[in-house]
Amino acid sequence: MTDVKIEAVLFDLGNTLWHIPERPPVNDIRRETVRRIFSVLQEWGVEPEDELRFLGRDIRLAMGEADRAAYESDCISPHFPGVVQEVVKSKGLDITLEQGEQLWDAWNLEGSFFGRRLFDDAMDTLTGLRGMGLRLGCVTNRPFAGPSFVEEVEAHGLADLMDVMSISCDIGYMKPHPKIYQHALEELGVAPQNTMMVGDSLRADVAGAQTLGMTGVWRKHHAIKERVQDVEPDYAIDELSELLTLPCLSTNGSSAVDGRPRGG
Repeated sequence: MTDVKIEAVLFDLGNTLWHIPERPPVNDIRRETVRRIFSVLQEWGVEPEDELRFLGRDIRLAMGEADRAAYESDCISPHFPGVVQEVVKSKGLDITLEQGEQLWDAWNLEGSFFGRRLFDDAMDTLTGLRGMGLRLGCVTNRPFAGPSFVEEVEAHGLADLMDVMSISCDIGYMKPHPKIYQHALEELGVAPQNTMMVGDSLRADVAGAQTLGMTGVWRKHHAIKERVQDVEPDYAIDELSELLTLPCLSTNGSSAVDGRPRGG
């Protein structure tokens, strides 16, 4: 492999930079979701009766189905407020798209509710990479962005370190679609061959990046379970701090898996 100079590092978010160490009990999640949805309905003068009592569950099911269908086909991100609008209409309540957005916002519980936090070595790794003169960004599949997500990113100190945030629901495309990566590359003004992508999905993060000529790094210790064949990461790491010693970020630009040059 020809040595290249890495100028930028892109990251996935979930199970790469941050995680939920212990999810709240399911009943607590359901109770808070129902409370928020019922509050919105009552603001509209609608009593949450009959089928509307199960609106939170049905939004979750519809969202999951739309998300999976998109990821397994064209990777065009669904418009989730529109999905919510259709769910509510199926229950006999005609709402506007703006109201669908309001319900979608209510359904999405913030990361603070779930106790989401950065991995212990995330901040030191990011600041170390910045100290090397590298530009940083996030490329992430998310069904929801919005003010609460922005506030969470800021609260964790990521906003000050990231030069670009490419979020699927904002861009309109999900990883591994090339357009979400191209958005980040264009915003950073860097070429694919000078860019590294780090994430826990072999398909979305590694293969998607490699298709464009980027270096793909697999966060294997926290990797999601997926059926993927014939995807070989350029590097595989257990902890984020290992990025600081990768050969391609030093004078040795060879490709490696588990710290060993590929084919060596």
